[in-house]
Amino acid sequence: MYSIQQASQLAQIPSSTIRYYEKITLIPPIKRNKQEHRTFDDKDIEILNLIRCFRHLGMSIEDIRASISTINLEHDEMNTKAILFQHKKKLEEQIGILNAYIDEIEKKIVS
Repeated sequence: MYSIQQASQLAQIPSSTIRYYEKITLIPPIKRNKQEHRTFDDKDIEILNLIRCFRHLGMSIEDIRASISTINLEHDEMNTKAILFQHKKKLEEQIGILNAYIDEIEKKIVS
């Protein structure tokens, strides 16, 4: 079991962000000890690491929430890959749109 400070270090996420994720129910309610301090297990750390990864990839909180709710941590590698593949496709679509904008701008610059 880990304290919030230890979980923060392991997941490389500030403690305040972990509390925020719990408040907005992005993560399941964290277990608490007799002193009402949050206690994290390895599964909690896995979820936090996954959220950090998704945030670094530019996923919105809403998309992460949907992804997290569908992940079965016993089969997380397959699910994570599928989610990452979907996100990659979205990013590629956005790149296409941005490239079209760049082409339009370049045409206007040349004219």
